[in-house]
Amino acid sequence: EVADAEEAEAEAAGDPCVRAAVATALEAHRVLEEHVAACDGEEGRRCLGLGEEWRSLSERAREGPRLHESGRDCARSHPTWCGEVAVNGASSRPPALSSQPTLRCRRSHPTRQGVDVRTTDAFCGQAGVNGAIGVGDAAASSEAVRAVLADPDKRRLTDPLWQSTEVVRSLPSRLVRIEGWRTLEFGIVTERFKAPAVVVSPRDSLVVRVRLKSVDGTRVRLVQRSVDAPALAVPRGYVRLRLACGGYQIRAVAPDRCTTVYVNALDPNGYVPKPVVRTTMPDRAMTVAKAAQAAERHRKTGKWR
Repeated sequence: EVADAEEAEAEAAGDPCVRAAVATALEAHRVLEEHVAACDGEEGRRCLGLGEEWRSLSERAREGPRLHESGRDCARSHPTWCGEVAVNGASSRPPALSSQPTLRCRRSHPTRQGVDVRTTDAFCGQAGVNGAIGVGDAAASSEAVRAVLADPDKRRLTDPLWQSTEVVRSLPSRLVRIEGWRTLEFGIVTERFKAPAVVVSPRDSLVVRVRLKSVDGTRVRLVQRSVDAPALAVPRGYVRLRLACGGYQIRAVAPDRCTTVYVNALDPNGYVPKPVVRTTMPDRAMTVAKAAQAAERHRKTGKWR
């Protein structure tokens, strides 16, 4: 069985589609790690390392808008470039960005239910890619919070728009090697989501997904990023969104306490009214609060709902 597994792994490693999926997973993890490092610091530091486009509402009110030469409210973009790597082995890169481009910013939000919520409409310097980050603590074990976020049977506790998840292809986890981490799961999945408003089409996504656990056992991560696979048609009536970076880190602070950083950045790939975007993106960040509440409820009552 071991020999068969090694042979299958070697065969997969030689597949250009799989190599592209590995590259996508590594890039997605790099982007997630940078944002986690900026948000989850020592002594309860929250989001202090994020760029100015992630400023909270209270900071904006105190400092006032920064005006570009054109008179528009602007801020510098995050310097990270979120590239796109296709499953078919092709690589798509947007035009090179200057080191400190200026981009229009959308209003962010104050702390809600103990969660620091930040949003931007130019994630990693890409105009039109809406990003949301939520950071908060839970009075529950990291394993309980992970169960809420990872178990399909509990998914609607945190995401009422979610409809289904299907594994398109499972890949050998050992193909994704990241120092300090053990890869628990690696594959390509598709997900479907209900429309957030009657004027918006439902969405589906096709992503590389990786689940990891730190070598010291204190942190778990899920990382996702869109890939291209023309052979996998978009379901009728749906629009395929582009996920630039999606996932979370759960860090154990104590046996019954943990901190979660949730990142969600996407291009809806079609018209979505601005009021819908302004509502749904902060709501995505509030996944942290919903997961914490479910885990805390289970610790107290033994029930998830």
